Amino acid sequence: MNPSTAQRSGGSHEMSCSLILRFMKKLLLLLPCGFLFAVSGWAQSNPSPSSITNFTSTGDQRIIIWTPFPAVKSYSILSSTNVDGPFTTNGGTITGFKFTETNSAPVNFYQFQVTTLTSNELLTANILNRLAYGPTPDELERILTGTNAIGPDAWIAEQLAPETISETVSSSHPNVNIISAKLAGATDMMVNNTSYAKMDDFRALHLLRAVGAKRQLLEVLLQFFENHFVTQYSKSFDYLDQFYDDDNRNRIAAQFEYLENDKWRTALLNPTGTFYDLLKISAESPAMIIYLDTVTSKGNGTAIANENYAREVMELFTMGVDNGYTQTDITAVSRSWTGWTLQIVPPTNALNPFAVRTTNLVGTGTNVSTISNLAGAWAFNFVSASHDTTKPKVLFTNAFIPARFGAPYTTTLYSTNTAPGKYQLTIPTTRGGGTNGIQDGYDVINYLANLPFTQEYISIKFCRLFVHDDFPNPSNDTNNPAYNFYNYAAGNLSPEAELVHQCMLAWENSNPKGQIRAVLSTIFNSDLFRSHGGSMQKVKTPLEYTVSAVRALRSSTNGIYFSNTDGYNLLSPINRMGSMSLFDRAAPDGYPEDAAYWISAGTLSDRIRFVQALCMITNQPNFSVTNKIDAGYLTTNSPVQLIAAKLPVASQTNAAAVVDYFLSIIFPGEGAGNLDLYRTAAINFLNDGTADSLANSTQFGGLAVSSIPTAGYDIRLRGMVALLLSYQRFHEQ
Repeated sequence: MNPSTAQRSGGSHEMSCSLILRFMKKLLLLLPCGFLFAVSGWAQSNPSPSSITNFTSTGDQRIIIWTPFPAVKSYSILSSTNVDGPFTTNGGTITGFKFTETNSAPVNFYQFQVTTLTSNELLTANILNRLAYGPTPDELERILTGTNAIGPDAWIAEQLAPETISETVSSSHPNVNIISAKLAGATDMMVNNTSYAKMDDFRALHLLRAVGAKRQLLEVLLQFFENHFVTQYSKSFDYLDQFYDDDNRNRIAAQFEYLENDKWRTALLNPTGTFYDLLKISAESPAMIIYLDTVTSKGNGTAIANENYAREVMELFTMGVDNGYTQTDITAVSRSWTGWTLQIVPPTNALNPFAVRTTNLVGTGTNVSTISNLAGAWAFNFVSASHDTTKPKVLFTNAFIPARFGAPYTTTLYSTNTAPGKYQLTIPTTRGGGTNGIQDGYDVINYLANLPFTQEYISIKFCRLFVHDDFPNPSNDTNNPAYNFYNYAAGNLSPEAELVHQCMLAWENSNPKGQIRAVLSTIFNSDLFRSHGGSMQKVKTPLEYTVSAVRALRSSTNGIYFSNTDGYNLLSPINRMGSMSLFDRAAPDGYPEDAAYWISAGTLSDRIRFVQALCMITNQPNFSVTNKIDAGYLTTNSPVQLIAAKLPVASQTNAAAVVDYFLSIIFPGEGAGNLDLYRTAAINFLNDGTADSLANSTQFGGLAVSSIPTAGYDIRLRGMVALLLSYQRFHEQ
């Protein structure tokens, strides 16, 4: 079966296996196994079939043990006394990935079968774990299991056009509107206005949107670009310390982060929004101007331009590490950025980069030379006197697009060059001084935004975000294996390299170039994304883990959610799980996507600590004031209400039915076949009353349904959900 055909038609991924085991008292006959499934060997885009790792026949007992396969509904062992069949189910038992049978027949043949999730089931799990911050019970029903399910492709189409989605996040928690009202716009006067939001307010709003927004892909992208064009709140705070000694520093630094994010939101809501649009917002952002030190960079007189932004705009924000530029190019770019700084200006001139400093006074101040006395808005400002106009600025001197890119890149005429593939950029020297010098910076980012190096690097980062981590960095060194890995001209590419190439072509051929939706659509329609290559291949970051845990039980029948957060109470757990301080990353490379950075004994213990507290409520036995910082306080989480809304009354005290429901919403991409051990542990937990208010031996079926904190039903249900949320597969996406 061609996986892509099955996925697009909603067909099954069922695999029939002709593995036949013949057991005799002393003899085992093993025939070849033929899975009817296309198998590719790189990065588990289609993982290897299950294989038998152990088989024994001792007396009348037969045991078969096999390796698991992803996204399996069921494993089956059929038997027959005749190799030609028919094969039927037998009296053996399957526990996890082990089959055990007692059979006195001298000869028996066994057939091993695997039934996987359908393509729509797998794709639904993929999109809710990657295009969203995890599944919710209601979204699973809306996409897949409900009476009028729209299907995963329709949901993808919605998310790719967020402007068409009616956003209701403002009604998901009162804090959304409270915080939003405190966030100042670009033209608002910030100084001494204590009603404006501080940094934790904006962080809380960011998390509330991640949890409750209908436009989930938009929220995921905003976090991606915040992390890609990384800035640091605390550096802005420290910069402002020279002017203020009060909370103005916090409010102004928070406004810088908010405005940057809000402008990206507007750009991403534009159907034809491009990467250049986002890069320009970043370059003009006061947070970036401070973070990479252009705020004090000058090129006049004997001043030497600061190279921090010039280096990172190529190495981290556009072209990638050692990908098509040299130190000479960094120097030229740094001189193009001199004069880009900040100024406190009249609010009416906040969007004018040539505005002069305000002279409006606030409070009782009288000295206009003291900035803390001034009333105005902090904004991007260009100081022409600080701009370098002393010599030509030439980038990529006599450089040509490497041969590995192939057409159309090696045949394109770039800038004013007349040789195909030559990508030298010469900044005009006829502008002279004055305000015209600001255009140097815009010329640079406009050019960088669509070079093939940038197309490749950003496409790789998108693929790492939405598919899996194992997309290597490119190289233009022909002795480096990565050169041939991304040798588009040579062809014969791996699925990963081919996907990157298709993303680049979508970027190149969109009009205007670099449209974000064209690139994302290419990824979401790829076989790699729609199959196992895009399923459970990544580990959740602390932000993704905490938000997905809240969303796992997030359902509503009347606008009141069974699982919710105030936003603020997630900040401490996210920070503890690996020092992920939102909007405050010190290193310019952003927080990593790959698993190794986030997983250790310490971070895992903090994750488990978080979900335990998340599933507790005040007045529950063993709850203490210390749980407040672990998200148990001010967090709404009611598994009992969810069960009452989703299961028939008769099933609400059936331990197996309750566990099966939670397995289906917490692990929708796994399939029941691989969750047998989780299922057994969860059922045993529900039937164990030792943690009840008064320890007892009453089975779950004998308990009264109750959401009272001291009731055994509520205690056991909460504990069981915390157990499932702590298991390995929930840390993956």
